[in-house]
Amino acid sequence: MKLIEFVHQYLYPFYIRLWAERFFKVKEGQIVVDAGAYLGGFSIYAAKKVGKRGKVFAFEPDPKNLKTLKESIKKSNLKNIVLINKALGDTVREVKLESANHYSSIVIKTSKKTILEVQQTTLDNEMKNLGISKVHFIKMNIEGAEVIAVRGALQTLTNVEHIAISCHTVNGKSTASVIEPLLKQSGFKTKVLKRRKIIIDFGHIDIYGFR
Repeated sequence: MKLIEFVHQYLYPFYIRLWAERFFKVKEGQIVVDAGAYLGGFSIYAAKKVGKRGKVFAFEPDPKNLKTLKESIKKSNLKNIVLINKALGDTVREVKLESANHYSSIVIKTSKKTILEVQQTTLDNEMKNLGISKVHFIKMNIEGAEVIAVRGALQTLTNVEHIAISCHTVNGKSTASVIEPLLKQSGFKTKVLKRRKIIIDFGHIDIYGFR
């Protein structure tokens, strides 16, 4: 196992508790959406917490990440994770994904890294097709595409209890400034906070929506 895989699968769940669960704890029997499942650290952690009566819907478009994610889910022997190999946005279409060597990926092209064609969907579309009318918790970390993903989830968000979004800087501005009014439009109370410092301060800004 590569170091980054070990870190994400075994140390990342602890890190998640410090930002994604800052105001809301995943509980047994809940429906959770992991938008940007990456190598599975949060998906597996959440699946263990929600148990057999709950479900985790894990969205991950990058095929390199997906391979590791599938292996992690298989090893975990968890049957309550639904893996969805799609990017989240505001339309259903093919999009270009920029994939980096360290497993990170982004829909918005910024450099000359490997470019892949992936399927994009909306959270509204996927939840409707899956027959999910209520979501208890959404964790979203999708490298700058969070604005369009939220715009494609406005119907779903009216029946979401809590959402935690890792925001990024796009065109010199934090995506939190665009997302906050969208969450308020969906009936959320909001908090925009700088992430708690662990060892290194990366300057992350997180936005939370809660009822």
